[in-house]
Amino acid sequence: MKKVTAYILLVLHIVLFYFDQNAYSVSSALTKLPADMSGINEMHKVLKKSNSKIRFGTHADPKIITLGPQKGGPPGYAAYKGKTSMNIKMPLDTPVLAPTDMALVGFDNRSAIRHGKFTPFDDLELCFESTSQDWPNMVVCFYHLRTSPLLPGHLINKKCGLVKKWLGSSGSNASGRILYLMNESFYGKGGISSAKDPKPCKAEIGRFVKRGEIIGFSGQVGKNEHVAIKFKVRSDKLNPLTLGKLPKYKPKFKPTGDPYLHWVQPAKFFYWKCFSPQTEFSDGVLAYPFQCND
Repeated sequence: MKKVTAYILLVLHIVLFYFDQNAYSVSSALTKLPADMSGINEMHKVLKKSNSKIRFGTHADPKIITLGPQKGGPPGYAAYKGKTSMNIKMPLDTPVLAPTDMALVGFDNRSAIRHGKFTPFDDLELCFESTSQDWPNMVVCFYHLRTSPLLPGHLINKKCGLVKKWLGSSGSNASGRILYLMNESFYGKGGISSAKDPKPCKAEIGRFVKRGEIIGFSGQVGKNEHVAIKFKVRSDKLNPLTLGKLPKYKPKFKPTGDPYLHWVQPAKFFYWKCFSPQTEFSDGVLAYPFQCND
């Protein structure tokens, strides 16, 4: 009887560990833990330290997470209402790496010299769609970037530079697919018009990037040097937020976008590993979006 009880407790522990650490099986083609756990999440202990050069900032608002663990973990700073992203504090112009194989599908250059009390206000956003079979239909967006090699005209052509005062998307260059809290915007043919001409930015929309490639460089908001990263993962369950049915998050306008995509807490939802050309990644494991040896 004791052996049976011990076995049941062991199985329960494994099941609880799996659901606490990673995605539910409905979120992707993955149904099991990584085949090789060596190096998995090893930088998390560094990212939790307040004196680390690169460290966790504020995580996403737990109340808008509709798939996987709701809380992002340490450092536990309170997120503003509707925050969709995980912040990673890092020195200005730190290379930001692609966490998986993906393609650039949209950009929004909202960067400004000033936004309220913050000077400067780097707010370039890039959105990508996963091309990995592990994460079909997943969308990854990075913002508070200073610039990106995927936009050769950014900060080079004055028409794709910084505006004097932050105006959000109402004063930006934008093209392609951009994800917001409840909505998706499609700029360009068949979609809405960009406030400013996106052509001077020379965005390489459709460009494929491999895991570990540099997609941009971290920016700053006032003295806060960081980058923000947000993920939407596909599930077979409808997202009540996108449907406008999540309490306290009633939309002002009719929500748009794929109702099967869900915001997740990146630090807890995925397994992460440091990238190098020699590193082998088990199915579904993402690369940390920075060089671990810096």
